[in-house]
Amino acid sequence: MKICILTPRFPMPECGGDLLRINYIARYLKSQGHQLVLVSYTEEAPDIAAAQQLYDKVYTVKRSKMASTMFSALFMLTGRPIQCGYYYSWAFNRLFKQVIKTEKPDLYISHLLRMVPFLENAKLQGTSIIEMTDALSKTYALATGAKGNTLLQNIYKIEKHLIAKYEKFVIRRYPKVVLVSQSDIDFLSSNMKGERTEALELHTNGVEYLSEITNQIDTKKICFIGHMQSLQNQDAVIHFVNDIFPLILAKKTDMKFYVVGAHPPKNILKLDNGKNIFVTGFVDDLNKFVSDSCIAVAPVQIAAGIQNKVLVAMANAIPVVLTSLIAKAIPELHDGENCFIRDDNQSFADICIELIDNQQLRTTMREQGRKMVIDHYSWDEKLRGYEDLHL
Repeated sequence: MKICILTPRFPMPECGGDLLRINYIARYLKSQGHQLVLVSYTEEAPDIAAAQQLYDKVYTVKRSKMASTMFSALFMLTGRPIQCGYYYSWAFNRLFKQVIKTEKPDLYISHLLRMVPFLENAKLQGTSIIEMTDALSKTYALATGAKGNTLLQNIYKIEKHLIAKYEKFVIRRYPKVVLVSQSDIDFLSSNMKGERTEALELHTNGVEYLSEITNQIDTKKICFIGHMQSLQNQDAVIHFVNDIFPLILAKKTDMKFYVVGAHPPKNILKLDNGKNIFVTGFVDDLNKFVSDSCIAVAPVQIAAGIQNKVLVAMANAIPVVLTSLIAKAIPELHDGENCFIRDDNQSFADICIELIDNQQLRTTMREQGRKMVIDHYSWDEKLRGYEDLHL
């Protein structure tokens, strides 16, 4: 088939879990012999050459800040998600119509709900897959009182009602809506209150890992992995720095905490003190940068879907301490066997200290965590049948 993929952000470089996922979906589809047409917004100077190594045709439109502001307000006033308005423009709509006419795709994939309005305009409901990824209404409902960007918090308060209504609209209207977590499917199904939910389908994330793991572990290095534009990651980092890391430092004064992820905002950058907290921003080779970490922490209190940060850390044989909220999305996780699941601050800090001190415990968690992702989280396995609509 010829498959057209619409993305709100240009997928190169892969500086976030959303971009990593859509590119792995593209790699899977290419491996099945399909031709891929990318239609994407860009922000600055896009790496077209990198995209052309994966996508057969690449079409782009630079996102207009003026259009984003205007349509965000218009969509909110008409009861549609603000984010759909933020990523709407007449220029993109014109380009997409031209692509439909010249390329004649057999199937369309909307990367996230943000691109659905373009499918609606073109009346492509019967030949489209919606890559919803996460139940955003679930995330936004949990975001009240989060630490981090105040503007984002205020937007979430408005957006949670609009997105909940739009999720239902999309589930009713499209033949296939893909999520990465069974708990998110259950959440959305319960919100449908007996309406059809056959469109919901699970294709969870896979993981890429180093073929060989390092034995040179820095026992003073703790890492957090995540795209730092997201409120949930900002909240988790601030929570760790304020509430958990001081408990660790009280007993281990030389520990260092690395926040590894693209686009950290000012409030996160200010945490970098050049002494024991370091905010790296985007790194060229994530796996290599974090692989010598003693521990990866994921004290996430706002989340939906499956967390790449957990899979990436385990794939690189880094022991993970995480909250029960995000552990639920990965059924193969077992506390004390391949990870540690802790919700209160003191027990979270205590198990980090134990991992620092106990080399045998670290070795066991390294081996069991890596084995779990290799055994259960192959991208090809998780994406098998992605392009099938089951009409």
